[in-house]
Amino acid sequence: MHRYLGLSISMCVLAVISAAILFAGQGQAPPKPAPAAQKPGALPKPGPAPKTAWGEPDLQGTWFVMEAVPLERSQQNANKPFLTDEEVAAADRDKALNPGRNARSENSSADVTGAYNAVFNSVLKTSKRTSMITDPPDGRIPPLTPEAQARQGRGGRGGGGAPGGRGGGNVNDNPETVAQSPRCLGVQMPFLPLNTAFAQGTVMQIVQGPKSMGIYMEDDHAGGGNRVIHMDGRPHPPANVRSVLGESRGRWEGNTLVVETRNFAQGFRGSNPATYRMIERYTRVDANNLKREITFDDPQTWTRPWTLLIEMGKTDDRRHMIFESACHEGNYGMTGILIGSRKEEQATKK
Repeated sequence: MHRYLGLSISMCVLAVISAAILFAGQGQAPPKPAPAAQKPGALPKPGPAPKTAWGEPDLQGTWFVMEAVPLERSQQNANKPFLTDEEVAAADRDKALNPGRNARSENSSADVTGAYNAVFNSVLKTSKRTSMITDPPDGRIPPLTPEAQARQGRGGRGGGGAPGGRGGGNVNDNPETVAQSPRCLGVQMPFLPLNTAFAQGTVMQIVQGPKSMGIYMEDDHAGGGNRVIHMDGRPHPPANVRSVLGESRGRWEGNTLVVETRNFAQGFRGSNPATYRMIERYTRVDANNLKREITFDDPQTWTRPWTLLIEMGKTDDRRHMIFESACHEGNYGMTGILIGSRKEEQATKK
């Protein structure tokens, strides 16, 4: 054993010496060792935003949300667009202490959140930004119009739709009116990272062509969804042609892709599908960063349009897989929702 080991080492040393002599005799330096391979999952090197072969900004790749930002600014942070470094560090310490370890609570929302332990959670770091909403400046959704208040008071389903279920206005009363997410019917628009504890609304993949673009959206609970954005100048279809993800038409304004989507089958936050439209602006800041700005406009629902900003980072193109959520409608969510609605009915009859 020792004899063979010593012989192997001697042969290796002779090979190195022979190579050095050979290259020295030819007036060449020995070849440099091959550079170490880039670590899997590494981000692209920092640099300017790339262009496509046909000269447009290249938005392709898999993009994910990097930090947790609340949709609206809290009253505690009123008139305060950004947190301090100390406040961010304190919030991150709190997340590390309680990452959803089966904690029970008398608060129903907190109790449901705590039912998922740290294995399921994908807790993001705290952002300095105190709201996704950038306009209005107070970081809050504008007030509802009188018409919208009356419409929602009547229990309109999905914003302007017909009332649902036996109870008249409770969407959780009937399996046909329950929201898409608990039924695992795919993601809904506008696809926002509202529940970053479970990585919901945080991952999307863009595939780009000269006349159309495709965006795959993955939600941790409801399943995925595919959007097609037509870039060839075609008009929107008639108002009576509707779909869950709407009809999207895109155009370039400088280096920003502007996408207008309308013809939704359902509204967003009580909006009227007939008058609601969504305008997105995608800007690739550099090789690793993408801005997605969304403006919500419905004169029959909000007193003014409002805009939010989602900042996203890029994964390595060689590791662009998105794991599907494998959600299915046969889970316990629907049963629990309908049982809860029956309990509410019984409570009102007492």
